[in-house]
Amino acid sequence: MAASVTLPAQVERAAIAARHGWGPDTAPLPLAALASAQSGLHAARLLTPYVTAHTRNPAFTADELRAALAPGGTLVKIRCMRRTLHLWPLTQAPDAHTATLRLRLGATRATARRHGLTEAGLKRWGQRAADALAGGPLPYRDLQDHLAKQHPTHADTAAVRLGIKWAWESGHITCCNAAASLHREDRHYALLDHAHPGLTLTGPDARAATIALLRRYLHAYGPAAEGDLLWWTGLTRAEITPALAALHSELVPVRINGLPDELLAPEEALESIRSTSPLPRDHVRLLAFEDPTFKGYFTTRSRYHDPAHTARAFNTIGEVRAAITVAGRIAGTWEWDKRTRTVKSALFTSQSAPISRRIHQHLERAEMFLRTEPC
Repeated sequence: MAASVTLPAQVERAAIAARHGWGPDTAPLPLAALASAQSGLHAARLLTPYVTAHTRNPAFTADELRAALAPGGTLVKIRCMRRTLHLWPLTQAPDAHTATLRLRLGATRATARRHGLTEAGLKRWGQRAADALAGGPLPYRDLQDHLAKQHPTHADTAAVRLGIKWAWESGHITCCNAAASLHREDRHYALLDHAHPGLTLTGPDARAATIALLRRYLHAYGPAAEGDLLWWTGLTRAEITPALAALHSELVPVRINGLPDELLAPEEALESIRSTSPLPRDHVRLLAFEDPTFKGYFTTRSRYHDPAHTARAFNTIGEVRAAITVAGRIAGTWEWDKRTRTVKSALFTSQSAPISRRIHQHLERAEMFLRTEPC
């Protein structure tokens, strides 16, 4: 590993903004490239991936994301890091799925035990769910009803639901939102090979997948601390440490002015980071609830906000609220009010008149985008 490098915080923030597609001179990326740049688009909330794409490309339409997730599209939705939903390019999804598979299957087993269901029982119901989808996709409720009718002497609601979950978490079936509005969810399940022909999610080598996942994370979020990696992946230190050791020759230690931690970044990305100009003082962007940029850090997230405002920028379980950013730092929050179909906002401190006007323009743009489809 090379000698430690020190970077100005303003330069590092600008480099991440540029890498993630919301810098001042960033050209819009195709959705698969946008997802790749951020090691997956966070999708635990319905609106998050739509707003993430819109804040990077004001011309983005919700139909583009629906098409990317449809059969023959470029993205697949999987539960992976921290057992949360992400959208990944098809070529990268297997590493994220395989590296985090233990987390999801372990949680499903634990739930099954509480319902008196063995792993063998889980697998039987998982196979039944896959068999039921051989004829084509089914809405979640229809799939449950079909399984209950096909196996009336053995079915109970918990067993049926856990079997569907096991089949999905194992990578045999996939879930998509068939709703025609970005504000609604209509879960349909399909065989993975029907939804994404030729895609296999589960790989044979979890260690190799973990190394690949960490490499992608560091290219997307580096410089980052080991604690950030632990938070983002949900993996244990026993899994992270050997993967980092395998990447040792590719990384350089980095310090960022104002942060106490020694961070890691890919050596090949260092020159690009160093040559980035700081964001203009009047650079304004709105970022989504759980936007990937801010979701990528935990122990070093103070690089993006004043710790005095932590309770306003993040909720009690550590989720980052939809953020108003000024020069790359969180200056306030905003939210979509579904009842009134309006955007509401709150700034942490007063801003100059020119910056306030820019914030207002971005809030209006977000409101117009979110009004394009019915609630």
